[in-house]
Amino acid sequence: MLAVFASGMVTGLGFNAPATLAALRAGISAVRRIPWFDLETAEPLSGVKVPLPQWWEGVGKLADLLAPAIDECLVAAQPLPAESIPVLIGIASYERPGRTEGLDDELLDEIQHRLGHELHPQSALFPQDQFGCVQALIRAHALITQGHTRYVIVGGVDSFLHATTLHTYIRRRRLMTPTNSNGFFPGEAGAAVLIGDDADTNNEVLRILGIGIGEEPATIESTTPLRAVGLTQALQQALRSAGVALKDVAYRITDLSGEHYKFKEAAFAASRLNSADRDGTLDLWHPIEYLGQIGAAVLPCLLAQAMHAAQEGYAPGPLAACHLGNDSQQRAALIVGLRRRRP
Repeated sequence: MLAVFASGMVTGLGFNAPATLAALRAGISAVRRIPWFDLETAEPLSGVKVPLPQWWEGVGKLADLLAPAIDECLVAAQPLPAESIPVLIGIASYERPGRTEGLDDELLDEIQHRLGHELHPQSALFPQDQFGCVQALIRAHALITQGHTRYVIVGGVDSFLHATTLHTYIRRRRLMTPTNSNGFFPGEAGAAVLIGDDADTNNEVLRILGIGIGEEPATIESTTPLRAVGLTQALQQALRSAGVALKDVAYRITDLSGEHYKFKEAAFAASRLNSADRDGTLDLWHPIEYLGQIGAAVLPCLLAQAMHAAQEGYAPGPLAACHLGNDSQQRAALIVGLRRRRP
């Protein structure tokens, strides 16, 4: 069974996983004014900018966000050689307005340069926004179960802080602005998790008990009525795979970003699958509230926070449902739970 062994993060809340996760637990928000302006009011936009020493954009900046997060995972995997661990990375989709030029051709080389060693030949990019790391996780499962590697690092990196990206989402009424409350705060981050077989250690690990995927015909920019078909399908598959019902899940940890669409989608899916005999409420966590919209980096962030909450004892229960989706039709859900240290 796949499990999360360690995490690494570079976000607006901290330059490593412990700092970011402690800030998330405390409810600290990194949302601040950013040096871009609303097209309609000329007021400064709010978002989350990681305080890196450089101000330039491009592939180098994305590598600076992700390489330290990958290195955190590599340190946790020692004494296994870093070159023996594939790195699978979720990135922005080809449809993203203002997508970083050269992303597909240069990112792996830039990360390799910063880490100071060659990447495993199975390392790859998955350009599907939030869903990219789901594809990477499925690929990691194949690599591990087929005996190609002991560990895989699943990482994601993204930034919405580009003028073309911001202006396009403002025109589409997707961004939070002084005149639009139904939008998201743009952000940027790099996050990674170390994935392996849970039988490979005696330590506490976050087990991935079930994975489900679905397709949603009513996307956020379509006129089709939203019924949360895709997310419901993904949750059903994940719950069935884990052998549990939604009433057994204590909380959801999600990619909800402030847009009404995703809150409706989550509510519709939960109402179909929840049961009347649930003990307590089904809590809803959304770390993007504090990190800004981090796109392709969100799944490693969700897994890292779920593991931290379980290990530190502030999770509302033993099982969590992670769910997410991109602006296209892809939806995914995971059921996760901590496996305690064996005696």
